[in-house]
Amino acid sequence: MGPWGTNLTARFGPDAVGRVLQRLPPPLDAIAPVLTTRDWVPVYTQLLLTEAIVDEYLAGDLRALYPLILEDARAGMGSVQRLLVRTLGPGRAMKLAPGTFRKVHERGSVDVDVSGTSARLRFTGTPLFAHPTWRVLQLFATKMLLDLADRPGSVTGESGGDDSFVAVASW
Repeated sequence: MGPWGTNLTARFGPDAVGRVLQRLPPPLDAIAPVLTTRDWVPVYTQLLLTEAIVDEYLAGDLRALYPLILEDARAGMGSVQRLLVRTLGPGRAMKLAPGTFRKVHERGSVDVDVSGTSARLRFTGTPLFAHPTWRVLQLFATKMLLDLADRPGSVTGESGGDDSFVAVASW
């Protein structure tokens, strides 16, 4: 989430953060517009923020959020990080997902199976993984990895039930 408020203000003006925060219940309506790596917020905060931004500025079209997230990711990465992603390629980068996942999620797990030019990321173990916005954000994250690696491809999702979800990427 990092500089979510800075990015929002740059795109939608000086009152953008306030308009989004008005849509959130207390105490989430007091979240800082710039979060550091030391800040911790519940994942539902990201979901509520995402949904508020989409409703307020993107006419409810969650798909319209992807190019903005990709642009913010590119702007937030240094040239060395971008080169690293391209050098690793999607498959090797996706294999790093379990370690990154554990840094972000307290519950659940992700298993990654890479075969040639495709990968399956299976998220299991918490009802959060059934949340529609969470699922779309995972598809976005997976697609973003392909785009940052300069490997055109596609990403689809498969429901795994009440507590799991599968993202399938091919490039």
